[in-house]
Order: sequence, then structure tokens, then C-alpha cells
Amino acid sequence: PIDCPVAVVFGHPAALNWADSANFADTGMRVADELWKEGFYADLIPSSEITSGALHVSPNGKIQYGPQEYEAVVFYHPQYEKRAVASFFTRAAEGGGTALWRVGDWSVDFEGGSFDGNAALPANMKALSAGKCAGTVIAYLREKGVSPQTPCTARRRGFEDIMVPNPAGSCRLIDGTVIIISAEKTITGDPIRQTFTIGGREVFFDAVGVAAVRLDKSGNPEAIAAGGMKSFRCGDMSIELAEPVDLALWRDSSGEWQGILQGHSGPLPEALTKITQNWTRLRLPEVYNGE
Repeated sequence: PIDCPVAVVFGHPAALNWADSANFADTGMRVADELWKEGFYADLIPSSEITSGALHVSPNGKIQYGPQEYEAVVFYHPQYEKRAVASFFTRAAEGGGTALWRVGDWSVDFEGGSFDGNAALPANMKALSAGKCAGTVIAYLREKGVSPQTPCTARRRGFEDIMVPNPAGSCRLIDGTVIIISAEKTITGDPIRQTFTIGGREVFFDAVGVAAVRLDKSGNPEAIAAGGMKSFRCGDMSIELAEPVDLALWRDSSGEWQGILQGHSGPLPEALTKITQNWTRLRLPEVYNGE
């Protein structure tokens, strides 16, 4: 999964309460979109995932959903929420790993009774307006040193706009993989000739369209993938090829290198066989002729 340092947790009861015309069907999508627009990717999660136990506080003191731990969480429209949700955010505040904000007030609980939810929520969960929420969260993340990923642009898909990453840039996955995409001029891929830094380690690619790498704890490569790759350098690994290749290369569970080449005929280059003899070849897919 892609790394999303922010979660917008929307009040499920508020979003489904048709009697509340101000909040009905408002799941905080606009706040999430503003975050994605600036390259700070955000998960949009219903608050019912708190009461189900899927959203929890990790041993690191951060709010966690699946493998993703969050640097920041926005509780969006808490009205009509179950009281146990306030206890969850109190535990999260005690953990201290995730910054907390809320949008909207909480004066009625899930049973329809009066409830001072604002007071029940932790004191360090600051109140924000929907319009200022994304900007405040982004400023916090920048201060924490969280780097933005590729900015996004709203594009029409069906009956609504969704945020789509721009066709050139980078993103990171939860497992630490960094992916570089270059397809701004040509949909099949533009040249990638650049050096970038991951955890203080420089990585260089000469490839086309897509390049990806994941480093181990020592800063050496443990997985690589690239289209039209001619050159790669990082740590103790250097690959220089006379002809470009589409490849994937990774260490398996026993630490042995495994590789895949696509569309390459003839003997394998020595630059690859000296890394491993474990190569699988794939044919290029046939070109669609439109019929």
C-alpha cells in the first residue's frame, strides 16, 4: 500500500443521518482531497472502524489501520458518535505518537442523548474549521519532516472528481519502496536519469517510465524494478548495461537474489549474471491491433 501519513476519520453516524441536512453524506472528502492535492496522501476511514477494533493504537503510540501508522488524524464531524470513540482518542493522545484534530462539535451521542463530546475528547485534539484543516495538518507534517509525494489534480471519473497523481513524480510505499514515474510527455514513459536520496543514501537510475527501489536497514538495495533500465547505482550495487532492459530484482526470504527480465533475447549481460543466476524471462505482450 502507498504511504498515507494522514487519516481523515469521518463520523459514520453523522454522515448517514439524513435528518441532519448539514452533515448528511459529508464524509470529509474535501479535506482529504486538499491533502492529496498537495502530495500529503490521506486515508478516508469511517469511525465505525474504531468500534470494530480495526483502527487501534499501535505499540509505538500511534493510531494504526492495517500496516499504516499515522502522523496525523482528523476526526471529522463527531456528532451522534458512540461514547467509546472518545475513550479511543483519549488513549491515542496518551500514546502521543499521532497529532489529533477535530472538525465539528459533538453535543449528542449515538443514543440521541445530550453529551459534551468536545470535553470528553482529549484536550490536545484541537478544533479546526473544515476550510483551515488541510493547511494546518500540512504545516504540521512539514515541521515534522514528512516529505510530500507527487501532487494530485482533480479529474472527472464517472459522476465525480477524484484526485489523481500527476504523471511525473515520486511516491513511497509503506514498506519503504520509493517509486519514480515519468510519463508527462509520452504515455509509454519518458527518460528517468536522476539521483535521489532515501534515508541519507543516494540512488541513481537511468531508465524509462518507471523506476523503483527498496533499501534494507543498512541502506543497500533489497528490491529494484525499472523499465528500459541501462544504469543503477546504490550502496554496494552497481549495474551498467549496454542495452536497456525491463527488469525486477529482489531478495527472497532466504536472502538470495531473484530476477525477472521482460522482452530480452540472447545471452544475459554479465552485469546481471554476476548478481544472480536465478533469472526468469517474460515475453513482451502482443500489441493490441484494435480489433
